[in-house]
Amino acid sequence: MKQPQYAPLSVSEEALTLFAVNKGYYDDVPVEKALAFEAGLRQFIKSKYAALIDKIEQTKDLDPEGERSLAAAIEDFKKNGTF
Repeated sequence: MKQPQYAPLSVSEEALTLFAVNKGYYDDVPVEKALAFEAGLRQFIKSKYAALIDKIEQTKDLDPEGERSLAAAIEDFKKNGTF
């Protein structure tokens, strides 16, 4: 994983990506689609789960409730999102 040059990720974006990778949400994503998956996931979460992103940005923490919410949001994306 690399951040685009001159376009650093926010804390919430980093947390989202690392959480998804660590919890195995990328395991069934073909390598050639990983970047598209990541971009689509970030956009989906920002648009549909903005409150969760705001909470992560404000607290700089991911509590157990936040983890459950983030897991549900990622599963929602995987069911309905395209990448």
